[in-house]
Amino acid sequence: MYISKIVIQNFKCFTGKHEIQFKPGVNYLVGNNNAGKTTIFYAIEFLVKGAKYENVISLGHEQEDVSVTITFSDVGPLKDSLSKYEPYRINNTLTLCRSSKQETVHQGNTDTKMDIKTVRVFSHEHSQFENPTGRANTITALFDPNFVYADLHNEELQDFGTTKTTGKLISEVTEDFQKGPIFSDFVDAHKLAFGENGIIKALDSVQDNINSKLTEQFGESKMSFHFDSPLITDFLKKGKIFITENGVKTDASEKGNGMQRALALAIIQVFSEMEQSRDTSMMQFFVDEPEIYLHPQAQDKLINALIALSSHSQIFVTTHSPYIMRNYRIEKDSITIVSATEGSQKRIVRIDEMVYAKPSIGEITFKAFGVPTIDFHQQLFTDLYLKWIETREERKRPSLSDFNQYLSTHYHLPEDVEFTPRYNGQWGETSSYTLPYVVRNKIDHPETLEDDRNQWKESELLASIKLLLQIKMQEA
Repeated sequence: MYISKIVIQNFKCFTGKHEIQFKPGVNYLVGNNNAGKTTIFYAIEFLVKGAKYENVISLGHEQEDVSVTITFSDVGPLKDSLSKYEPYRINNTLTLCRSSKQETVHQGNTDTKMDIKTVRVFSHEHSQFENPTGRANTITALFDPNFVYADLHNEELQDFGTTKTTGKLISEVTEDFQKGPIFSDFVDAHKLAFGENGIIKALDSVQDNINSKLTEQFGESKMSFHFDSPLITDFLKKGKIFITENGVKTDASEKGNGMQRALALAIIQVFSEMEQSRDTSMMQFFVDEPEIYLHPQAQDKLINALIALSSHSQIFVTTHSPYIMRNYRIEKDSITIVSATEGSQKRIVRIDEMVYAKPSIGEITFKAFGVPTIDFHQQLFTDLYLKWIETREERKRPSLSDFNQYLSTHYHLPEDVEFTPRYNGQWGETSSYTLPYVVRNKIDHPETLEDDRNQWKESELLASIKLLLQIKMQEA
């Protein structure tokens, strides 16, 4: 089961309705700062945990409804505690929603009221959202996402509670231990220490004194102390994680942000692998800017680990780093550009096509971040040049000038650029050439750049890449 679509309406900075399609592998969310990438994570969290209306409604839309809708695909049969969702599973899809819209729907033989506290499930049979559980929130049994935010809080990492990833990991791994003889002996020892012949006996005088006061003031009333045997979760909640470096042991909460994020990511990888060995359901992990505090080689190692994790878990990543995206796989992954610009430009744009089956870092940098690079320009130019050679009947290898003429006449490129070539240390005649040829020549022959007339500009690089992409698409 994986998230195939999310629809966000009037949620924080996303005014109006916005839809994003996802794939089961690694889903990259890219864009400038404050564009709303992390807000998409908050929207997922809102659907699961809920929030106050005034904390999530888009500014200026306070008279409208806020909602987040998620569609799951590849949903297998839902059994046992999840059987209540099974009637809503159609064509292996399931759609959940949390909305501030207050409405009453006829569900079965009763009328059910729903509001922002209710997680709703879409009924294809009745063409409406319903609440099959009869309670506001039981969603985590079906969908329990794991988040690692850029501003990771120490308490999140150190929280061993049963609802937190670390706590879940420890609780499940120690399940057999909890039923074993060591913990059983501990419980017996606790009963002895805190029973009638233990601490209770030491409290006899205090107990008698309190009962005396009760009898004087309220008649025949008695109290007694009692200490139940603690659950193992009570002890686990007090757990801590220590990091040992150079022989020095330090509380993880005192380590730098880089170490804390590395530890959090390692924990969710182990937890996901453990869950996969027990169950066939897919988990979802949301990692906010994983490149923070990591140099490029470390970024490579991390994304390779996340890609391995995506074989049985769906991964969502917000990033500014082309290194994180360099192993993007067209068939399994998605790239969504999030823009802060309203009006004619869409807030959400998914990159559905890449020029190459295995995109280069140059192509990803251009498509995802709008940044032209020399590498991508040269990749496109050389690719088109070599394919043109293959189509020629002449055996003699043509010159780049011949290719320039081909580009100019065959593709009707915009007005040529005045360019002065240089051969054997001497300037040639100034003439007109296509922009891709000029940019390529300036890049490949830095010895000609000693004169200002041959200095290329980033605007030229950008325009040339756009022309080459147009040609490439025509050739496809």
